[in-house]
Amino acid sequence: MTEKRSVFAQNLIRHRKQRGFFQGDLAEASGTNRRMVVHYETHASEPPIEKIKTFPTALGIKASQLLESTDDLPQSDLDLAGIDSRSIKKPKDILSLPPEDRNDLYRSLNKMLRKNRLEREQRLARAQTVDGSSK
Repeated sequence: MTEKRSVFAQNLIRHRKQRGFFQGDLAEASGTNRRMVVHYETHASEPPIEKIKTFPTALGIKASQLLESTDDLPQSDLDLAGIDSRSIKKPKDILSLPPEDRNDLYRSLNKMLRKNRLEREQRLARAQTVDGSSK
């Protein structure tokens, strides 16, 4: 029997994948572990408020984007939101590469994504420090 995922779980998966995060990446960025990310993506219909706060911060989105239903959006908007046309054309090219070249590409891409995620997290931390010290 296939269970329908909660709105939270569906949105968490969608935003994680849009950011290019693996479950371990999200776990690290949100201060939890991979096992818990898997749990929130598969079983949790009402996650604790602490996670509703940490996941959006790690993903660079608003909490409401994890909680609100996306049923009213066309499927194409869900899958391709924020993706430019050049990126959409690349999967076919990537799949035409020999496996070892694809693996090299994926490693390079993951390294670049991690670097950018770290830089984004550092900018967020600096912004939060500035916001916190000005209050």
